[in-house]
Amino acid sequence: MFRAAAEAETVHAHNHLKVLKGINGTEENLKQAIAGEVEEFKEMYPAFIEVAKEENNKEALWTFDVANQVEEIHADLYQKALDSLGENVEVSYYVCNFCGNTVEKDAPDLCPICGAPKSEFTKID
Repeated sequence: MFRAAAEAETVHAHNHLKVLKGINGTEENLKQAIAGEVEEFKEMYPAFIEVAKEENNKEALWTFDVANQVEEIHADLYQKALDSLGENVEVSYYVCNFCGNTVEKDAPDLCPICGAPKSEFTKID
């Protein structure tokens, strides 16, 4: 049920984007993605982290902290994609199943964010 609902929510999001004219060309989409990721790691997650610290909620602090680190990585990856736009570069990406860390080309032996082993990375095709 949760997977079905998640898929339905994705359909909703795509429909909303179409109505809002939020689907643009690749260059504009990359620029918007970079801006969104930067806002998340510079403003949104730091605020969440502060609240988690104030509440002494270590579990929330961990999840917000790793998400914050990964959002900065995403911004960098989007920037690399923008910088190489038109060069027809193929890149493989791997995502850590524990913290969401996203890396290019090959998964590391250990995740630099959470320490998960290479076997816990999923290749995204």
